[in-house]
Amino acid sequence: MKPTPVVFEGCFGWLHPAHGLRGVVLCGPYGHEELCVHRAWKTFAETLAAAGLPTLRFDYPGSGDSAGEDSEPNRLRAWLDGVKAAARRLREDTGVTELILVGYRMGSLLATAAALELAEEGQGVDGLALLSPITSGRRAVRELQTLATMVLRPVCNPEPPERASWLNVIGMPLTPETALALGGMNPCDAPSLPARRILIADRPEAKSSLKLAARWRSMGAAVETVSISGMLEMVQQPQRARASAVFEPVLRWAADGAVAEGATPPPVRPAGLMTTTAVERPIFFGSTPELFGIYCTPVIADPAGSRPAILFLNSGATHHVGSGRATVVQARRLAARGYCSLRIDAAGIGDSPDRSGLPDNLLYNKEVMTDIRSALNWLEEQGHERIVVIGLCAGGTPTLHAGLGDDRVVGQVLLNPGRFELGAGIAVSELMRTVAHRSATEYLLEALKPARLRATLRKPARLTGLAQRLAARLFRKVLIRTGLTRHALRIFRRLSAEGRRVLVVYSSGDMTLAEFYLHLGEGGRALHGLPGIEVAYLDRSDHSLTVWEARDRLNLLIDRHLALLDCPATVGSEASGLPDWDVDLPTGERVG
Repeated sequence: MKPTPVVFEGCFGWLHPAHGLRGVVLCGPYGHEELCVHRAWKTFAETLAAAGLPTLRFDYPGSGDSAGEDSEPNRLRAWLDGVKAAARRLREDTGVTELILVGYRMGSLLATAAALELAEEGQGVDGLALLSPITSGRRAVRELQTLATMVLRPVCNPEPPERASWLNVIGMPLTPETALALGGMNPCDAPSLPARRILIADRPEAKSSLKLAARWRSMGAAVETVSISGMLEMVQQPQRARASAVFEPVLRWAADGAVAEGATPPPVRPAGLMTTTAVERPIFFGSTPELFGIYCTPVIADPAGSRPAILFLNSGATHHVGSGRATVVQARRLAARGYCSLRIDAAGIGDSPDRSGLPDNLLYNKEVMTDIRSALNWLEEQGHERIVVIGLCAGGTPTLHAGLGDDRVVGQVLLNPGRFELGAGIAVSELMRTVAHRSATEYLLEALKPARLRATLRKPARLTGLAQRLAARLFRKVLIRTGLTRHALRIFRRLSAEGRRVLVVYSSGDMTLAEFYLHLGEGGRALHGLPGIEVAYLDRSDHSLTVWEARDRLNLLIDRHLALLDCPATVGSEASGLPDWDVDLPTGERVG
């Protein structure tokens, strides 16, 4: 049976129906870790449903596609209420008589606490599975603090007073209030059991999980422990999300024993979500495969219909919410200014199905243009004749190509694009090993560091691979510099001639600038003088634009870009709420 988007108490989720009367609620990791595991989590939910267990996965309040912000007060209470609401919704919609909560990383902490509260309310769960669990709120806060400092960040930017005390966890805010509430949370030490049947799946060396299992056994629970490698790797990068082998022991435990049938199909309900600035609804578009997106419209519609719609593309293998939830925040911010938008997952990414014959998380694949055309067609069917496409990193390349020969695309915003060509595609893991985003000098300096050099010399295959990648880089450089291939410049010239307005934004010092300069000269000088083409640089920013103050400056660039594309009647400070911008801003403006 096909999974169904659901909305309940401000949470967005997916219900994966099945015939069994044993249901599963998946409580995923938090923030960046959820972004990384999202695709694998979806696959795990599908596997559980295929085994006969109706399964509900969802976004916590203030995260993903759910309503709210994590900067709001009472976040911990909202997260726990979200878990409990998911349990109620699964029971109501399917009639399951057994219920299992499965928590992953910080989701384990929330699932345990919610299970205890449900038991007190007479709605206790039958099973609890904890995957690579964070067993105390204090440890959760410590890990979030470590994650915030481990990630390479630019020099700290001055933040407005209301954000100065927040912790930026790769774009996701952790306020002092939430940190204090979370740090005082310790459900694993409660005097009562969260469930009678418990699974703890963790690394072989995880002593805290073994101690927890022993404690709950002494209290009378049937606790099973299983050693699983690879769970922590899955929450580090989206391309590592390979669900089948890692989650197989959890599937066996959840489906163990006789499962009665008789679950009801979920009722047909609207899955729209109302926020203070926008109305959002899940949509499906295209065919073979049918893809997924979220259509975001203003609460008060633009009566003139003068503003273009926005199409947001995936950034790398990150699903449609964007790095640090930036795409959701941007879509709702623009809705407050009167713009409709559609954020989509291309085939093989996020919540969209696989592309036949191709692996997941394949970037720079020319087939993505079929997905983009389908999304443009869907927007046109809704009455949007003028569309602006926005893409970050690997999403910047199809953004660039989207305007070629398509008059519906009136503007494009490319954010730290890594390449300018589309082809057979490349896996993210392979891309990270190439020198495409770095100059040969930078790559050599990194490769010649003593530790790396010793590791390379111990393995001849590594040395061969290094030589091949550098040779390929040199060959590309010769072709581009001698003019034998000037593909990127031809694209920009054609877009300019066709009247498109293109904004290219780079974080100053970003690794992708080497590729930009290789194709278009230092500072993008080959683009100078091309009408409609603008290049801007964001100082004190990072590649994924998770620095909030840099996002503020990016918002100004996007607002100006959109204002220039509005109909004449709406351009200017009185109609659009923007200052009168200098339309002839020179190429290469530096912001910040």
